[in-house]
Formats: sequence, structure tokens, C-alpha cells
Amino acid sequence: MTFLVAWRRLMLAGATAVAVALGVITFAVHDAKHRILQALGPRTTVGSISLSYPTVTLRDVRVTADTTPGAWPAAEEFDAKEVAVDITVASLWAYRRGEPLEIADVRVSDGSLAMLRTPGHLTILPALRDTSRAEAAKMQSSAALVIAHMRFDRMGVDLFDATLPGGRPQHLRFDGAQGSVAGLALPRLAQPITLDLQGMLKGVERDGHVSIKGSLAPAAHDAALAVRLAGVDMLALQPYLLRLGERSVRHGTLDLALDANVANRRVHAPGQLTLTGLEFGDGGSGLFAGVERRAVLAALRRDGRIALKFTLDGRTDDPKFSLDENLSERLAEGLGAAIGGGVKGVVEDVGGAIKGLLGGKPG
Repeated sequence: MTFLVAWRRLMLAGATAVAVALGVITFAVHDAKHRILQALGPRTTVGSISLSYPTVTLRDVRVTADTTPGAWPAAEEFDAKEVAVDITVASLWAYRRGEPLEIADVRVSDGSLAMLRTPGHLTILPALRDTSRAEAAKMQSSAALVIAHMRFDRMGVDLFDATLPGGRPQHLRFDGAQGSVAGLALPRLAQPITLDLQGMLKGVERDGHVSIKGSLAPAAHDAALAVRLAGVDMLALQPYLLRLGERSVRHGTLDLALDANVANRRVHAPGQLTLTGLEFGDGGSGLFAGVERRAVLAALRRDGRIALKFTLDGRTDDPKFSLDENLSERLAEGLGAAIGGGVKGVVEDVGGAIKGLLGGKPG
């Protein structure tokens, strides 16, 4: 065999290997397109898709809501100008063998997400949840879709809160939301999830900054979260503050720092709450969230704000433990010191806001 013949055979073998590899990658990216669309569910539409291994980029993505009356408070669950998904050949082969579909990274930008809060539940993308639940049942697995890391930028979030009395969900709007989520295993969310989220809560007079950082394990009910609200417009939170028949707030901002830890069913959550520039729409008479306004205004005239510290402690599996009652007791102690008079029941005015934010119902 001459050197030239050997070289030609080597080149042919190399070209064949490259062709096979390209064929595998081409098949993989097209299969990835199919699997991603399948995971998003039948109510998803996509304007265009481009493939560049290992990334599949979807543009003009929309997930329409269930059209059953009352099923969802908005016309869409989700929309985004661009969703870029990284998925490998190895992940696709594993999925064909009956393992969960693993996605290394998802990047979402320029869109909006709707969330629905009901007593004890926060529902996000039910179309994706329902599809992954059906797939998990087929696979007899706790997870059908695993997203190692997700990043989003320039998103709007609409939170519809149906836990308040009155029938119609309260609508809170967050703009400029950005952050990351890691460790999503749908549908059961049995693995710990890490969060680093921030955005602006829209208000009537001003927008306030909101951030949530930490981790939570929904299946185990464990969490370690740092929640921060800065300069939030109290006009946006009036449904959480006012009781039926009470009159409105005209100005005011709320700051909150809460470090919530739940481990082995035990809650420990120290925090600090500050009300600044609070003004009522019709003077100082009457009640504010069940409290005499004069007591609140007296403290505001003296210090310009009301600031208090509190700590929540208890066990979530203890039938005698109530988050709302524990919170009210702790805030009463802090407000007694902050106002200086130990006003009985004045905790209710800001307690209602915290209850709403943490999951309880005001009043």
C-alpha cells in the first residue's frame, strides 16, 4: 500500500466520521425541536425556530390559557419574544430510553408570565405542568422534565391573587423582572430549587423594588428565603391593608426585610417592617385595618415612620400553630416598643399587609 492510498483511505474514513457526526447532530437538533414543543404542550404556538447545536431558539412563543370559564384570569399563561434552550444529544438519547428530558439551560427574554394564587397554591404555567404530569405518569417517574438552569430578563409578571375576599382576584404587576432559577424537576418539584429574582412592583405613585433569594423544596416544604421589599407603594397594597367599609390611604411606602427558614416543619423567620410617609385620604378619624388611626398618626408625627422588628416561630405540622396569629403577636410586641404606648391591636394595620404577602388573609 502506497502512502497516497493510505492517505486517501484515512481522509475517507475521517470524512465518513464527520458525516455521521453531522447526521447525528442534525437529527438531534430536529428531535430537540420536537421534544421541546411536546413539553410546552398543545396550547403553545411558536413564530419561528432556529437550530444551532446545542441551542434551539424559539421566537414569538405564546402559551394560551385554558378557555374554560374561570380556569385562568388572563388570556395567556406566557409569552416571550425569545426562548433559547440548550439540550445535548446525550440527554435526548436518555429520554428515548425512558429517562426524564434534561435541559441544561433556558434563557427567556422580553415577555410576560401570569401567575394565579389560590389558598395554599401558586400556579405557574399549568399547560407545562399538565404535560409533564402526563409524561411522568407514562414513565412511572416523579419527574418528566428537568431544567438545570433558567435565566430570564426584561419580563413582566402578572400576579392574580384569589385569596382575598370579594370574588375578583387582586392584580399585582411586576415590571423589569429578571433573575435565575435552578433545579426545576417537573411535575413534582421534589428537588431543592434555588432562586435569585428581582423586579419592580408597579404602584399608583411610585414603583417599589422586590427581591427573593434562596432555596426551597416544595415537596418537602423546606425553604430558606430572603425576601426584600423597598419603597413599595402602599396604594398598590390597599386590598391587603383595608377591611370592608374602611377608607383609603392617600400616600405611603412600605419596606420589608424577612428571612424565612423552614426545616423539618419548623418555621423561624425574623424580619423588619417599616411604614414611611403614611397619609390617609380623609384625615385621622376612623380605623385603618381595624386600628384607631390616631395611634398610627401620633407615631408618624413623632418619628416620620413606624419601624418594628418581629420573629415568627412554630411548627407547620402543629394544629395549634397559626402563621397569622403568631405574626400578629410578634408584631404587637414590636409595635408596642416602636409606638411607645403598647397600643393594643395596632398590630392589625401592618399585620394585614404581612399576612397577605406571606400567604394569610388580612382580617
